[in-house]
Amino acid sequence: MKVFFCSLFLCVNLVFSGMAQTTKVFYEKKEQEFVIYADNNELCPVSLIINLDLSNLAFSDKDKKVFVIPPKTERFRIGKLTPVNKNDGTKFSYNYKTALGDITVKKYDTSFVYDLPFQKGNLFRVHQGYNGIFSHQNEKAIDFTMPEGTEILAAREGRVVQIVQNNTESCPNEECKKYNNHIIIMHADGTFGCYAHIKYNGSKVKPGDYIQKGSVIGYSGNVGWSSGPHLHFACFLPAFDKWQTLETKFRIDNGENVVLLMEGKEYKRDY
Repeated sequence: MKVFFCSLFLCVNLVFSGMAQTTKVFYEKKEQEFVIYADNNELCPVSLIINLDLSNLAFSDKDKKVFVIPPKTERFRIGKLTPVNKNDGTKFSYNYKTALGDITVKKYDTSFVYDLPFQKGNLFRVHQGYNGIFSHQNEKAIDFTMPEGTEILAAREGRVVQIVQNNTESCPNEECKKYNNHIIIMHADGTFGCYAHIKYNGSKVKPGDYIQKGSVIGYSGNVGWSSGPHLHFACFLPAFDKWQTLETKFRIDNGENVVLLMEGKEYKRDY
């Protein structure tokens, strides 16, 4: 019996290129039947699509398009394969792809107002905004120019689900996106916040930590696909092909003004 495994980690291209996924799909034979399971070792849900090539077998959940596996779950039952004709032989193969998060989430808190991700009294320029020509084509992401080692604050509370901080390489070309260091935080509404290009060993949090809005989570850097020291911030919903980046409103100045940040403008935090 030939079984082909294909695990894809499909996310925002700038940040997550080349990262490993830890979801495992496997099966167990029980008499003439096969039960398919999945293990999710991530700290957040994982969505999975499985494609089956069956010979004389029927799949119990053939009408289900997406399986959402809870965080840190073993032996999540995907479905059962049962012989159509018990007197004939059977064989099957499968492949699958995964996405970090629950892709069935379509509604999220559009009214949420984010804090600027740096300390009170600081002022930084947005050198690349939504759909920027350098690396934000078709993405709603923000790049703040800031010196290396600047404290990064959580713009929104949530659970730390992934950290990469072991890279040191940097260049202004897309080939260096595989070196992007980042911190990913999952929010209560199923969206994710990503803070990228942090310095080597620049995280102050651990996977699994619950972080309050305004907490120091790490230090900015100039690592990965980068033309200079800055912080890349994006909020998004999960998807298989490419995550859907979202517009985010921020409190600026003394905190009473709420705006969408614009490329080329400077923003100060006085709250």
